[in-house]
Amino acid sequence: MPGQVALIEVDGLDDCLTGVVLDDEGLEGSPVVVDLGASPRPPGDACDVVASFFAPDALYRISATAVPHDGGRDAVIDLRVHDVERVQRRQSPRARRTLAAVLSNFDDPGALVSVVGETVDVSEGGCRVRTGTRFPPGGDPTVTLSIPGGNDLVALGAILQTSVVDEGYEYRIVFLEIEEDDRSRLARLVTELAAA
Repeated sequence: MPGQVALIEVDGLDDCLTGVVLDDEGLEGSPVVVDLGASPRPPGDACDVVASFFAPDALYRISATAVPHDGGRDAVIDLRVHDVERVQRRQSPRARRTLAAVLSNFDDPGALVSVVGETVDVSEGGCRVRTGTRFPPGGDPTVTLSIPGGNDLVALGAILQTSVVDEGYEYRIVFLEIEEDDRSRLARLVTELAAA
């Protein structure tokens, strides 16, 4: 699990914190160590959280207490695990389809970067995208897909996994925020491809 993105929900906060797992011994008794990077910090020295980790086989949601790592006040926290729930990750069918795709870091600090590529497969819940250049690590991409017969689809995503492939990179992306109309368009596209 090191290197995976963690989405952390804190009681009383509207927005999720995001971080990268540094050490994952927590499922066996030790804390899960997470670097929050530029994400906001938990509101107190010890607060209850629900953290989501996306693995190839499932989504893992853990109930935990977030505390500063080694008593410090920097961006690194420990998640002291209370309970682990395994949720089957793929909720919707996925179809192989090549669509033009752009990954942009609109909401992340630093210079605006857009990376052009194409999908390997799509579903109403996410997609797999290949690019020739690397998307800046640690950020959540805004994904733009060219859908046949309509306007481009735009959704906020989270990168679940990054792989180096021949002449580029491949990203497994889950959609965090997507308009319901766009989700329906993707579901229809996947259904049409399955029927073809």
